[in-house]
Amino acid sequence: MKAKLLAVVSAAAFLSACANMNIPGVRDMADEGSAFDAALHQNYANLAQAEYDEADWTDARYFTSRSKMAAMSQDTGPQMISERTLPEGTTSEVEIARSDLMAALDAGGRDKAASAAARAQSSFDCWLQELEENIQQEDIDNCRSAFYQALAIVQAELETNEMPKAMPMAMPVPMNVYFGFDSAAVDGKAMSVVDGIVEAYGKYEPAMISLVAYADRAGDAMYNDILAKSRVDAVVKALRDGGVPASRLAISISGEANVPVATDDGVAEQGNRVVTVTFEDGM
Repeated sequence: MKAKLLAVVSAAAFLSACANMNIPGVRDMADEGSAFDAALHQNYANLAQAEYDEADWTDARYFTSRSKMAAMSQDTGPQMISERTLPEGTTSEVEIARSDLMAALDAGGRDKAASAAARAQSSFDCWLQELEENIQQEDIDNCRSAFYQALAIVQAELETNEMPKAMPMAMPVPMNVYFGFDSAAVDGKAMSVVDGIVEAYGKYEPAMISLVAYADRAGDAMYNDILAKSRVDAVVKALRDGGVPASRLAISISGEANVPVATDDGVAEQGNRVVTVTFEDGM
């Protein structure tokens, strides 16, 4: 009887959570504001869906609400840090990050780089949410990476508008797409990083894009080479689907050799479950 009652209560909670959000309906809302608002509308809807798929009803509901507000041109900006309970030692970085983001938005970033600005804001909020949750390091890393990558595009666009057009543009720093343990799936948060790479490709027009695939040192070395290959194949497919030509992509498989984070053999390390993407200017 107790088990049956718990099942009924769990089902009721699930139905209640679903009733309080309608992600597809919010996603399909007509946009009433700027290009920035429209991009933010879809980005928050993507985050809502990602959290819903993980059964995180609270954050799914939060991001659904943010998506709806963006569609109605009522966005309130990046989330206040005080609204989240963050792990010790992480507050200082996100405070600086939020300050840099607000400076870029207030300097005209919403208008001059609408897509990247929207991705920077939504990725910042994603980063805060994942830090508070603090159970999926790959999601923390992907949201953080997507934030810095998008912010760099906004800042570069603002600088470009202040400089002579003939001045060459420096290539961005390497960009990282992180993966889960023993996984080659590009999930929703990793896809935000890939979307940023696609946008950066259109802006910087690199002569070549170098992709290096890694795996952590847990498990068999040959298996890790295969896993790394699967990861870079997934990133390449996503980039090609976004319009980046295959002729611009140079792929190498490092596997568990020369990993970004040095570890002993057999150690699982999130920082090594990654595909690193570097733009080359051909000079």
